[in-house]
Amino acid sequence: MRLWKVAATIAVAGIVAGCSSTQKPLTSPAAASTAPPVHLAQERRIIGTENGLRVEAYVNGDTFKDTNIAVNYDIINDRTTPVAVAELMPISTYDPDLRTVTLEIGSEVPGQDLLPRLLVIAPGSKMSFTAAARVNVISPGEGVTLPPSSFRVKVNFLGDTKPFEQLIGIPERMIHDPELANKLFPQWLERNEIVITNTLPMHWAGPSRDGQPGADWATPHPIGIGRRH
Repeated sequence: MRLWKVAATIAVAGIVAGCSSTQKPLTSPAAASTAPPVHLAQERRIIGTENGLRVEAYVNGDTFKDTNIAVNYDIINDRTTPVAVAELMPISTYDPDLRTVTLEIGSEVPGQDLLPRLLVIAPGSKMSFTAAARVNVISPGEGVTLPPSSFRVKVNFLGDTKPFEQLIGIPERMIHDPELANKLFPQWLERNEIVITNTLPMHWAGPSRDGQPGADWATPHPIGIGRRH
């Protein structure tokens, strides 16, 4: 199975529409959301749970087309210890075998030179975010495959925050420190954990090869997944 990093040919770009890291205890009254209004009648929920961390994402709409897919999601820490998520622009990938677009939060590994700020979610708390995934399709190129038919969210998080204290609460979104990045790489890789939600059925409303809505579209060129620069 191949994962395609969606690039310029089929631009599926993860966009932080307002990474409003609103953290609140689960027992407190709900705070006012900083996210843009969502039409609740069109909103659908997907959920993922792994080792005491829960992700609840709310997707507005059920169609892939040349518009943003609005996603509001909560990361809920049911553990007795804090967890951390890298504050990075989400990345979208497309798996042509599963026909699934995945909005990926956080990072499996740190950068080679740049290190991101970490957001810490305390035990028994949740943090709320807003993001968007955009699907742009231009004229079909080499190869044809079926269009995407489902959507899901993947969250990378660090289950042990202690080795990464230098990145917690820093004023900068990113810091340039190749030596520290190299030092933290094996620890990050070892401590990174993943939560993936269930998939949500979506309709394809983009153009086909003849310019009309349909099943044929161009396959994106593959780009290997590696460390961020």
